Amino acid sequence: MPVGAQATTGRTKKSRLAGIAIAVAVVGSSLGAGSAPAAGGTTSAPTSVPGIAERAQDPGAVQGLKWKTEWLGGETDHLGITFDTRGISYATAAYSLQNNGFRTVTLRMLADPDLAEINRTRAQRDEEVMALLGELNRQGVNVYLYQRVWLQNDGKLTVNADKFVDDMSGIVNRAKNEGITSLQGVMPVETNLENTAQVRERALHIARGINAKTGNWLKTHTLMMPGAAMGGYFRNIHQGGRAWLKKMQSQTSHFAFIYKHMKSQEENRLARYNPRWRHYVGLESTRTAPEQIRFLRQDMGLSDLERHSRDHKAEFPKHTQVVFWGDAADGISYLSDLDHPHNYTTVRALHTLLVTTNNWRGHFFNFPFTTAGATEHDAWKYMITVDEHTGERAKNAGPNRSGTHRVWDEWHNWADPAFDY
Repeated sequence: MPVGAQATTGRTKKSRLAGIAIAVAVVGSSLGAGSAPAAGGTTSAPTSVPGIAERAQDPGAVQGLKWKTEWLGGETDHLGITFDTRGISYATAAYSLQNNGFRTVTLRMLADPDLAEINRTRAQRDEEVMALLGELNRQGVNVYLYQRVWLQNDGKLTVNADKFVDDMSGIVNRAKNEGITSLQGVMPVETNLENTAQVRERALHIARGINAKTGNWLKTHTLMMPGAAMGGYFRNIHQGGRAWLKKMQSQTSHFAFIYKHMKSQEENRLARYNPRWRHYVGLESTRTAPEQIRFLRQDMGLSDLERHSRDHKAEFPKHTQVVFWGDAADGISYLSDLDHPHNYTTVRALHTLLVTTNNWRGHFFNFPFTTAGATEHDAWKYMITVDEHTGERAKNAGPNRSGTHRVWDEWHNWADPAFDY
């Protein structure tokens, strides 16, 4: 339990667990993994942390968690608009993160198709985002916004880039008006683009669009952009060269490419790489870490990404970072389905390539909260457990999928080049 945990009485908040709505009251007690600001008295948490987010965070220093909304049951990605806290209030959740040293999160904003599926509006979504953003700002936690959005379909660029610009700009402008300073940047993910020329073009399009609608907000903040397909393809990314970086530098304080470990959608032309992907780095791959690294460099173009960073980082140190986005399930436990100590070969390959070799230490993976007693995929990628009856919280000290480390330790050590996965 961290030093400084306080007693609290929090509000009751509904949560959905496996599609069933339950009500959880946070009761007065000494809570593991931090506690919420007191409802009254003299032990409440500070209202702000001085100096936070006065300038853009270096993407290379990001050690972040993803935070998505509550699962409504059924399909894996069938989500509501309320952020998943396992029943504790947003205030309690934000304080628990801050009290345990989590300084950065990225919040998922549902896109229009997601909202239509659950009969919710942009305005309703934005109210939830602003409510949680306000509590995180109060605790001095850096916040990024992300959205899963295809920017290409059937070989043609879609209008979704402009919808993304509108969605992000709306929250940015509200944050500015409400004095929220912890909002650091934005990123689309899983864009389904077909090549890196599209990646570079869409990134500039988004940056210019957001600046036009927010009074040049991105010029003091950060944009991140994934590789082509679902985020792992970078062949020819270096061809933009200095000219492209100068344009991006004129639009953003910081920029980073995102690497997400996920194969292409079958509709995308890059799906031609999927058979080799499955063989070398897929869920049942038995290739060695050096073999996997060679595939990622040669087929997926990580060597071009390395070249891009190496050739330009001296002149553009704020615009040549790479941030790891985790696997297709938003952690690192789904990189393999081989349940034995060697199922982390791909983790080792990625850590060696990204962190040890290239010093790309920034990362977003794993989620904040799960239910106490959860197992397997409901435990392997969550940092704090919440008792569904009492609201008591504790660090997730359980083992990772391979049994080689604790979940807590493997997340906290990703940025350490010497850590052995």
